[in-house]
Amino acid sequence: MAIALVPLLCRNCLEGADGYGGSYQVNLDDDEALELGGVELIRAAMRKAARQLGWKVTKIGRAGIRYGTMVVVQDVRDVPKEHQAVVNHAMNDRM
Repeated sequence: MAIALVPLLCRNCLEGADGYGGSYQVNLDDDEALELGGVELIRAAMRKAARQLGWKVTKIGRAGIRYGTMVVVQDVRDVPKEHQAVVNHAMNDRM
């Protein structure tokens, strides 16, 4: 599963940030999440994929939320000065 997630994480990297500040969120029905091995396995696969990209990650995984299961991974590395403007702008847009 982690191998399949790497290209998805890459597509969500910020343009011009050299891979810093990326994040990815997966929303599934609870039954779909169970078929894939459960929220813990999905979180582990997302964490492994993110680490393959060099990300230092924070992750969230919740089953049974209002709309099903949600798993999020986010790169929390310190951003070098040359990429800070791009990452800060993207974070402001997300808020």
